[in-house]
Amino acid sequence: SARLEELRGLRLKTPLTLRPGTRKEYAQYVLANARRVYGGDLAPAGEALKTLGLIPAKLRLDLALTAQAGFGTKVFAQGTELCLLDAAAGDEWILNKMDLALVDQHFAPVAAGTYDAQMALAALRMGDAEVVKHLIWGAGRLPGDAARKSAADAAAWERGESRLASAVAPRLFVRTGDFAWRRGAAFALEIFTRGGGLRALDDAWARPPAGTEQVLHPDKYFADERPVLLDLAPLEAFLKAQARSPAWTSTLGELGLALVLETHFPGEDLTKVSEGWAGDSLILFTADGAAPLLAWATEWDTEEDAVEFQAQAFRLLRKLTLPESDVAATAVRRGTSVFFAAGVPRGREDALLDAAWTCRRTRQGRRDTYGD
Repeated sequence: SARLEELRGLRLKTPLTLRPGTRKEYAQYVLANARRVYGGDLAPAGEALKTLGLIPAKLRLDLALTAQAGFGTKVFAQGTELCLLDAAAGDEWILNKMDLALVDQHFAPVAAGTYDAQMALAALRMGDAEVVKHLIWGAGRLPGDAARKSAADAAAWERGESRLASAVAPRLFVRTGDFAWRRGAAFALEIFTRGGGLRALDDAWARPPAGTEQVLHPDKYFADERPVLLDLAPLEAFLKAQARSPAWTSTLGELGLALVLETHFPGEDLTKVSEGWAGDSLILFTADGAAPLLAWATEWDTEEDAVEFQAQAFRLLRKLTLPESDVAATAVRRGTSVFFAAGVPRGREDALLDAAWTCRRTRQGRRDTYGD
């Protein structure tokens, strides 16, 4: 504990204890984290992910997330306890997880309950712990290229080895599981080396990243470039009048958008497409006796970015809808906006689009009509 306090520059408010843990406990820990990322009820989240083709149709999200819980994990932090799963875990691993418990005692930022916001906050939290790990390696110092090297290593893993893991597990699980510590490390190291060390890291907790875009591109964090906000209330009202109820809503962010493309087009590098992301809002609607309807409003940095995404969305809708099905998928662009929907009853596409283009967006503090 004394070593951790020295490395991180914070004091423990409550002492930490170390005890043996079980894989069942870790499974419960994984499930609790998943509910923060996907929402308290994982069933509708699972339906939305299935509608987007991110997980197999017969897979239960909660069971899939906990099936391999604990394999490869050495220790995890839970409140003021560190639960040891591998007795051979060294000080480096234990100090890394102790840092999570330490920052939890000092910082309690609030993030929106969306995939994008929760993954960004998880990246800051895990990144903080990775800074401690790098300080251990460097005897209390960090080389100036630590952030650049960490980001390059993360990108290389995403393009290479992660694809092997994705051959046996959904890409969603592979990238979501590793994003927080791989990309979180690069983000926190950038803050540390560029912004002024531990004080800058403390300040980041008062202004956590607004989404995964800022984690992936720290320059956007330092420039305070925030996502475009989309208000889909008019679309919700239209579909409620059609006896459809919103079952799950979220923002996927740049990471989630990349996951959609990587899942369906695994042999291609479409990073340039996802990097044009500026904002999104996704809602799953359900109705008795009808297939789920997924409405996904996206916003892009430029019209060129929107055109590039629409081209991939056309390919995506062909993967998500069978020609003989009684439901369709659509992807329509207006300016920097691309509206995508799947599970739409055939013949109702135009009415759905008319409702979508009455929604509102807020970018750079200015509120206007989505698609203008």
